[in-house]
Amino acid sequence: MLSTKKILFNISIGASLLSTPVFAEENSGWYATGSIGASQISDIDYIDAAGAKTGQEITFDSGLGLDLGFGYDFGSTRLEGTWSRGQSPGGTDSGTVFVTDTTIDSLLLSAYYDFRSSKQWSPFVGISLGSTSVDHLNVEDSGFSYGIGFGISYKTSDTSEVYFKSTAIVTPELDTLLITNGSYGNGTIGVRFIF
Repeated sequence: MLSTKKILFNISIGASLLSTPVFAEENSGWYATGSIGASQISDIDYIDAAGAKTGQEITFDSGLGLDLGFGYDFGSTRLEGTWSRGQSPGGTDSGTVFVTDTTIDSLLLSAYYDFRSSKQWSPFVGISLGSTSVDHLNVEDSGFSYGIGFGISYKTSDTSEVYFKSTAIVTPELDTLLITNGSYGNGTIGVRFIF
């Protein structure tokens, strides 16, 4: 015959198992998101006609990173459409300093997986595909992009979360700017509101 302690223990285990999916369901729905922080554009190597590096490069100062987007949260997975910006206030080009803003704007469709449990902290990882436009020294170019992102969220209420996110976006080819595998990374702090 089961003792009262064992019965209470079994009930508590069953309740905890039932509570986990309920927590995930609380996150379901459409949401808006936005974040702001720092951005770093990767160094760019000059190449010659044969495709070999010349030893000269463009380096960029760190600048502002931000994004805005909308998505749908399925409980453990999310689909998100985002406008992301990386910016640099200047840098050096073959040893010569320049102080002109370089901006990179990406329109991305991302899929994220949230490692949710009954806790308020939820790590997440994701992949992105989209298009990126670059404006450098008044020369504009655009191309296909892909990227990865990861971070951690903190659930502040049933309808809101704050998070830290790190993203890296790669653009394999920009024909006008003659850039191969250009990239930028953003580290941002943001909020997510579930409708």
